[in-house]
Amino acid sequence: MRWAATNLHLFTVAAAVPEITVPVIDTFTTQVLTYAKKNKGGLPVGMQTGVACFPVLVSDRTDPAAMAWAEEEQRNRFACFARPVVVDSAQGYVGMYRGKPAIGRAYAGDLIEKGVGYFQPQG
Repeated sequence: MRWAATNLHLFTVAAAVPEITVPVIDTFTTQVLTYAKKNKGGLPVGMQTGVACFPVLVSDRTDPAAMAWAEEEQRNRFACFARPVVVDSAQGYVGMYRGKPAIGRAYAGDLIEKGVGYFQPQG
């Protein structure tokens, strides 16, 4: 009953890029949210169904501001949530939001668990 009989569709989309900046991760996050909303199937979002996304960018050149942007908050649209992930392969560091926001709070624990499981650096 935690999710009140809603269905959450989870999308993970990853890409390697030459450099990660705030505009790059922001644009990619918007594109992934749009793609997920269009391709989730079933009932329209908001009608007992929602979308969660992990837009993942990987690079060995990462602007610290882009890392901070990914870690600061979950990005929300109506019944759609994104937790951008920035992977700095040169430093072996993964940045993403790990908090529990007011909007989408019911899903936060599951998204934190999945995010840590999917993106925690190994070794």
